[in-house]
Amino acid sequence: MRTSLLAAFAALALLASACDEDEAPAEPSESVDESPEGAEPHAGIDVDDPSVCAGCHAEVVREWRGSMHASAHHDADPIYGAMRTLRMGREGAELATKCANCHGPRDPANPDSAVARQGVSCATCHALEGVERGEGGRRRGAKALQWSPNGRLRGPHDVTSDAAPHPVGEAAPWITDGETLCLACHGEMTNAQGAPTCTTGTEHQAAAGDGTCTHCHMPEVAGPSGAVSTRGTHRSHAFLGPHTLWAEEPEPAFMASAVALEGTLEGEALELRITNQTQHAMPSGFPGRMVLVRARGLDAEGEVVWQNFTDAPMQQDPDAVLNKVYHDAEGQPILPPYGVELVRDTRLRPDETRTLRWTVPEGVQKVEVALIYRLLPPPAVEALGLEGRPEAGARPFASLTVER
Repeated sequence: MRTSLLAAFAALALLASACDEDEAPAEPSESVDESPEGAEPHAGIDVDDPSVCAGCHAEVVREWRGSMHASAHHDADPIYGAMRTLRMGREGAELATKCANCHGPRDPANPDSAVARQGVSCATCHALEGVERGEGGRRRGAKALQWSPNGRLRGPHDVTSDAAPHPVGEAAPWITDGETLCLACHGEMTNAQGAPTCTTGTEHQAAAGDGTCTHCHMPEVAGPSGAVSTRGTHRSHAFLGPHTLWAEEPEPAFMASAVALEGTLEGEALELRITNQTQHAMPSGFPGRMVLVRARGLDAEGEVVWQNFTDAPMQQDPDAVLNKVYHDAEGQPILPPYGVELVRDTRLRPDETRTLRWTVPEGVQKVEVALIYRLLPPPAVEALGLEGRPEAGARPFASLTVER
């Protein structure tokens, strides 16, 4: 089974500012005036207001409203907002525009405008005439997106000019290939010191499979996209990713599909095999994310008599922690934007199967294994002042029971 979690987190997570980008000094992409004859601007259609789009495309707008794309603004995403505040305090207010290239790409020069507050809105992806990332893919976000000059909206299908109250056109190849548009923000970045931070794009390129971003993060779901569609299915605009574990109604199935778990328990030997079924590293996206592999041994009465860690996994069982760690010039752990060196990267590579082994007491009759996701490690939670926030906690997403 092949599943990709490419994401934009994550999907998806949309923490480009926390990754920091060492971009080429490119100006924002200009509009490309290649509109079809007769496609004049429609004054009554505000392409930057998703509620207007909902009149015809209600289902995809409803899905989008629950996504991290809709919560990309710093006032809507507490982790991004806290990281942005910390970095602006250290680096200056000009950082706001840099962050907004991905977090408010329709108006990055005014990150608190009504348009920017829509985050990664309908128009961000559909009011385009092209995506140009430049040499080495160094243009990112708004700098790579070539806006339509007249509000022409395009998607994955050819649409005739008489089918909509706004300019339309042929299918957009940067959408139909399932990744070009995504990688404009979810590609790869280094921090100011040259250390690699967000690397989902390069991880994806190294994968052996042919799955795209949209294959997993925008799966086909039942029903039309809205009142104007005659198709029986559409691609979900919920932009699935790790944040689904923190939703009001958590849905772990998507994240659980990212891995396959197998285990054996013979004598005192416990063996667990974890296979990454995604087309990028696990976890991916913002480099502070981590996955803990927790194992608890139960005796015949169901009492826990052994566990691989209690409250300090990095000290008690570092092999059971899938994460990145950055150090400063003095060799001390530091937040990714300020690291001079990536000193640890134990994440699962695409398609990798890793075996973890433990010695357990003979009285253990079965072992309960859980994979637990954290959007931030505890030290970063404290540094960003996010103690007590739901996003600061841990969420299980995959499990396995191994019996003798």
